Amino acid sequence: MFILIAILRIVIFFFLIFANELRSQTVPFKQNLKWGIKENETVIIKPVYDTIFNFDFTGKVCLACFKARGVSANKFIKTYTTVYSCNYLNKKGETLKIKTEEEDTCSVFSLGKNAVKQFNDDQKYFVLSSKSKKYLVSKDFTQPIFKGYRELYLNTEPKFVIAEIKNEVGISYKGLIDLNEIQVVPFLYSGIKINPIDSLIVGCSAGLGNNGDDDIYDYTGKKLTSYKRHIDMATKNFVIHKIFEPMEYYILLNVKTKEETIFNADEILPNRKDVVMIRIKNDWFTFDLNSKQRKPFQK
Repeated sequence: MFILIAILRIVIFFFLIFANELRSQTVPFKQNLKWGIKENETVIIKPVYDTIFNFDFTGKVCLACFKARGVSANKFIKTYTTVYSCNYLNKKGETLKIKTEEEDTCSVFSLGKNAVKQFNDDQKYFVLSSKSKKYLVSKDFTQPIFKGYRELYLNTEPKFVIAEIKNEVGISYKGLIDLNEIQVVPFLYSGIKINPIDSLIVGCSAGLGNNGDDDIYDYTGKKLTSYKRHIDMATKNFVIHKIFEPMEYYILLNVKTKEETIFNADEILPNRKDVVMIRIKNDWFTFDLNSKQRKPFQK
């Protein structure tokens, strides 16, 4: 009886959540050739925009844009293109304003090809562009990072942001910063990967042309070890190297015994302690790094 009551309570709980989501659903609408957003029958964003993108899955941020004519960058032929100037809005109709690293205030942003995806991807933060630089803001319209970067990448570890800069000769480098804008991993790498299960960070030097090592860091930014071979992933007990030539394959290195095992896969992702997910063509498997056994991945 107690089990039935508990199950009933769980069912009612999820039903109420689902019903609340249905009640608070936001929908873009068009009026007099302009776009706004309604919540049920209440207008929360007035229809004054040329295009609008609905609130993200948290219901905190939408993107609304005005259309204008702009001149293309071609210096030989003067042509006109359509450009969009956009505002990020919350449900109160308040407009996001950020401080740029030049100490300017900015509230109007361009509609980049990834703008919609970026404000939808993460629960707490999103990346936007201002004057060709990327800034991080929260969906509550606070701004933890005031320096502009060439690119910013959110990841599976919410307290870190992968940042990218370009030096004076045009070479791009990635590093890792925290939400206090403190550098954790220096800007020395072509790629950064994070294993949140073992709290490890991998810095990859491939493609930079300096024959640099791939390095493994802990979450404090302490460099733990380096390898000449490319590191695709690292755990506390294993390092997975990827070899590219003359053919692609992986080498699994046991850090303690130095035993190496060759295996093939198309993609590798963390799963749990000393277990990874591997993709072979269109199929996913779990791969136990200790036993070397793989099993079909059960969703």
